[in-house]
Amino acid sequence: MNSYHLPLPFVIVAAGLIGLLVGSFLNVVVYRIPRGLSVAGPRSFCPRCNRQLTWWENVPVGSWVALRGRCRTCHQPISLRYPLVELCTGAVFALVTWAWDGTIISAAYCALAAAMIAVSLIEYDGRRAPLLVAALGTGIALAIIVIGAGRQGHWWLVSGSLIGAAVGLVAVSLLRAGDPDCLDPREFGRSTLVVAGCWFGGLGLRPTAFGAVTSIVAYFLCMLGVWATTRQRSAANGGVVATSRSAVPLLSVPLVSALALAMPVALIARG
Repeated sequence: MNSYHLPLPFVIVAAGLIGLLVGSFLNVVVYRIPRGLSVAGPRSFCPRCNRQLTWWENVPVGSWVALRGRCRTCHQPISLRYPLVELCTGAVFALVTWAWDGTIISAAYCALAAAMIAVSLIEYDGRRAPLLVAALGTGIALAIIVIGAGRQGHWWLVSGSLIGAAVGLVAVSLLRAGDPDCLDPREFGRSTLVVAGCWFGGLGLRPTAFGAVTSIVAYFLCMLGVWATTRQRSAANGGVVATSRSAVPLLSVPLVSALALAMPVALIARG
């Protein structure tokens, strides 16, 4: 039961609505952080005509539908990814809240989910996600877990989350030591190890085992996709393999894809 004894369906719906708003913010993060822009200001703007958007053009999902997927000024298409990210974040927040019965721990795992979504999208765009994005989301989650779970005496959750995050941070350090220039596109998503470590650490052994099996299977399937994609590109370029980082496709980030799939699987397995 959640801390305020509100009906669980109400809490789940509220979490989903909050997720829509967070998803809108994540769209800003994903666009601005790799370009060195501030996420605090200015207001959201059209990337083509640079006009700042009004408040009603920033309503999650609704504005995209009302504008029929086009900018009101330049009439250029607005990517479908924007409402999809908002819907996905809302759905994930609702799932997390359901899995944690609407307790305060739901907020911690929503922070982890938001960080994972942001990092994944940045990396799917062919850019390296700054470790700061993952570290900030994980830090917020850990603070909530320490306060919320610690107050209830659930120290196994606190210790598991802290250990998991620490293991993820060590793994990131080791991977960076092996590839200091970050040249291998197959190793995109290193910073997600910190988020995933905290996530799995608080779920216990059985859910983590489900997640581990899922991530291993997904990783090798993605690597198979990388191999097939590389062969196709090589054939298209006369035997020369393209190495442009901007051309990194979805299947060229197997670590991100594997963890992104394993995390909800492990959470559902907990239930």
